[in-house]
Amino acid sequence: MNVQLTLLDINKIKPYAAEILENLPAERRQKILRYRKEDDRLRGIGSSLLIMLASDGRKIQYGKYGKPFAAGKNFNVSHSGNFVVLAEAENSVGVDIEEIKEIEPELIEASLTNQEKLWAGKSPLRFFILWTRKESLLKCIGTGFDVEPNQIDVLPKKDFMEPVNYLGKFYFVRSLVFAKYVISVASVSIH
Repeated sequence: MNVQLTLLDINKIKPYAAEILENLPAERRQKILRYRKEDDRLRGIGSSLLIMLASDGRKIQYGKYGKPFAAGKNFNVSHSGNFVVLAEAENSVGVDIEEIKEIEPELIEASLTNQEKLWAGKSPLRFFILWTRKESLLKCIGTGFDVEPNQIDVLPKKDFMEPVNYLGKFYFVRSLVFAKYVISVASVSIH
């Protein structure tokens, strides 16, 4: 899996936010201005900025479930806390970032398969590894959560190197833990 990740700390763009916002397409600018919290606006500005850079001047469009695309380019974006992450790859790609925090037991029950629950236990880190793996996989496919999360098995096999089989197709899914965040990225496998 050859994927390039770009990580943007929203605090770094804060001094330039108004200028960046003015240079965004009107539709994106209006959407961002509807956010009430400054951090939400900064994540929106950061996401838009990274998408524009990844599109390399090509027209940006959005799929049925909101996945951005531009002709000849495969990329995806996610944000959480202070960060926005962009993944670019040769094939379809999905990425998710989540800040590691405490989770409600009901969320574990609704989100994980029985085997995943055993692996995760009560560990927020392991829960967010699984959650980001699920979300990155579905974003790679381009559907988002059109199925219940507990119906998708992304349990890491062996040493996290085995492809995930979902609906008869294989996907590489890798996870990275840094500070208090988990990033997972999924890409189509040639398996």
